[in-house]
Amino acid sequence: MVLTLGNCALFVDTLTLAFDIDVKGFKQRSVDSPNNEIVIKGPHEAFVENIRTNTSLIRRIVNNEDLIVENLEVGKITKTKCAVCYMNNITSPDLVNEVKYRLNNLEIDSLLSSGELEQLIIDSNSLGIPQVISTERPDKATKHLLNGRVIVIVNGTPYAIIMPAVLVDFLESPEDTNLKVSFANFLRGLRLLAAFITLLLPGMYVAITSFHQEILPTELLYSILASRENVPFPIIVEILTMEISFELIREAGLRVPSPIGPTIGIVGALVLGQAAVSAGIVSPILIIIVAITAIASFAIPDFSFGFHLRYYRFLFVLLGFMAGFLGISLGLFVYISTICSLKSFGVFFATPFAPKVNSKGNGYFLPPIWKREYRENYVAPQKIKKQEEISMKWKYNPNINRR
Repeated sequence: MVLTLGNCALFVDTLTLAFDIDVKGFKQRSVDSPNNEIVIKGPHEAFVENIRTNTSLIRRIVNNEDLIVENLEVGKITKTKCAVCYMNNITSPDLVNEVKYRLNNLEIDSLLSSGELEQLIIDSNSLGIPQVISTERPDKATKHLLNGRVIVIVNGTPYAIIMPAVLVDFLESPEDTNLKVSFANFLRGLRLLAAFITLLLPGMYVAITSFHQEILPTELLYSILASRENVPFPIIVEILTMEISFELIREAGLRVPSPIGPTIGIVGALVLGQAAVSAGIVSPILIIIVAITAIASFAIPDFSFGFHLRYYRFLFVLLGFMAGFLGISLGLFVYISTICSLKSFGVFFATPFAPKVNSKGNGYFLPPIWKREYRENYVAPQKIKKQEEISMKWKYNPNINRR
């Protein structure tokens, strides 16, 4: 088998075993900057399609004998190599066993990407919320690895998947830990606001204009009514037209060749918006609502979670049109209840907020770096403490000789 894979089998006289040596070489892409997870103050390396290169990127950062990389094969035909990475003295053995159990019990012919593997190993999810983290950054993967999580790398894919995942992970950026805590928390607050705007702003606009005009200032209400005076369509048709048009522009900008992609996005949005207002198809204030929602959706760091919010935005638009704030409230109740019931590899998705646990400084907002003494206890790491109570001994230990 090893010879058919292009490896070299080394036999030594008097030994009853042979050595499998990986000597084959393929054309592969060199390590480059990340394309989808860009940061300013941080490493500029990204995973590539070769599994050995990816594991070496992680090993170069960790540089510790407790880093374990176990190789598995998935797929009866393709026999795709997967690497399960974890820290032997930190990661929970139960979590490692669960990940390997799911990987070893996949009866499929082929596995071609980490996106396919993600769908095969997650728990049932009626909302379509991502339950594992997908990243192309070795530094982000390593940060979660050192906190007691498991990384799976699939050969042929420049993305690693990290498990388990909780809700707050999808609103974090790898750059947060490289910034001063006040700046990082300000950005996290903006991302939280962006998530609410992406999910609820169009639905709330429909609910207010259809049922709850009394909560608007009189001048603003007159302005909205005047802008919609010549629009022949009901508000639901108006907003669905613009939202679907924007999604079409976004998708077209991704699929066309890169030199003209931004041109389609800018020119298409400007021309379409201006032409729609001039023709009396939509009102100017609706263009503002759609634009703010679109900008907020771009502020979500994780593509899969941002896509989820964009998808369910249409549901809340329909609920707001049918029952106003009552419909949105009922929708939010079902939505939040479903999120609180989800689990990712045994960890509740809404942890540490529902159920409420002592996260030991690992909530949504970051404490100062010298207070980050503990790992995330909800992943049950073997070693909960990651730094001493007094980590900056040069500053707070008077017994140190300053020669």
